Order: sequence, then C-alpha cells, then structure tokens
Amino acid sequence: MVTIGKYLRTKRFFKEMTLQQVVYAAKHDYNLSTSTSVLSALETNKTRTMDGALLFVLADLYDINLNELRSVILEGKKEQDLN
Repeated sequence: MVTIGKYLRTKRFFKEMTLQQVVYAAKHDYNLSTSTSVLSALETNKTRTMDGALLFVLADLYDINLNELRSVILEGKKEQDLN
C-alpha cells in the first residue's frame, strides 16, 4: 500500500523540488504558510491530520489529479482503519 506521505514525497521528487522550495512556492504563489517540518511530517506519515488547503496547493504544485489524490487518501484511511 502506498501511503499519502510516500505518494507526496514521490511526486515532489519527480518535480525535483526540495522541501524548502515547496515552502517558498506555497507562500509566494498561493499565500499559504507552511514549514519544512510540517511537510516532512506529512511525507513521513508522522501526522494524523492534513490541512486541506495544503493538500490542494501540493496537488497543484506537483500536477496531481485530484481524483488520484482522493483515491490514495481514502485507500490509506481504509487500510489504517483495518489495523
């Protein structure tokens, strides 16, 4: 199973962006404040909550189809509920 964190990290990797570059783009292109520690926690599945606005910004930055993102999140939730 692919977790949302691993999925986002892979998408960022293929966009060749560092966490700091994502923070900068989120602030300057979308007026959304975040930090490398928040992004890192999300990518390593160390947080149980996700900021919806941040997910939309990441989807836009990484060119993620929203239906694909929805599927990854819901599959992860189903898997988590089974454990």
